[in-house]
Amino acid sequence: MKDSKNKTYRIAILGILTAIIIIQNFVPFLGNIPIPPLNPTIIQITVIIASFVLGTKEGMFVGGVWGVVRMIKAYTLPASPLDLLLFTNPLISLVPRILIGLTAGMTFRFFQKKGKDSFGMAVGAVVGSLTNTVLVLGFIALLFGNEYAAALDVAPANLMSALSVIVATNGIAEAVASAILAPIVSKALLKARRK
Repeated sequence: MKDSKNKTYRIAILGILTAIIIIQNFVPFLGNIPIPPLNPTIIQITVIIASFVLGTKEGMFVGGVWGVVRMIKAYTLPASPLDLLLFTNPLISLVPRILIGLTAGMTFRFFQKKGKDSFGMAVGAVVGSLTNTVLVLGFIALLFGNEYAAALDVAPANLMSALSVIVATNGIAEAVASAILAPIVSKALLKARRK
């Protein structure tokens, strides 16, 4: 009976987090803060929560859903022409989102084995969030550096400096938000499961 309840709980939470990811992608200001040519995001928090509460595989699944939905949105509702160019590419839309679940989940489990759950959640949230930021910007620079430099109105030679500023501002802000919110929500969901 206990296994059945646990399985039901896991399926319900996975369904809820998947639905939240979809909603965050389509409801303005719920998952992204549009500041062209970027969209600083808080969606990664949902993926991180899935990794902490359900496990690394489930976090990767929720991240994959985010990546697929992001690609669909780039095709159907692009925020700018740059959106259509960048986010229709699976290396930019899909891979970093899946790896959020992997890196956040593995980091948390590492500290969890040492009995440092809260610390592991905070560090895992930062690692997961920065995984997304660094990989998305890195793939953009690698694949579409000249186009992205033009959109930022910087010389291609200065693109890495501009991206470093983005990581230092948006990326750090996203990581801090993740480190605060993901553990709070995850602990509440884990506590509910124990009851």
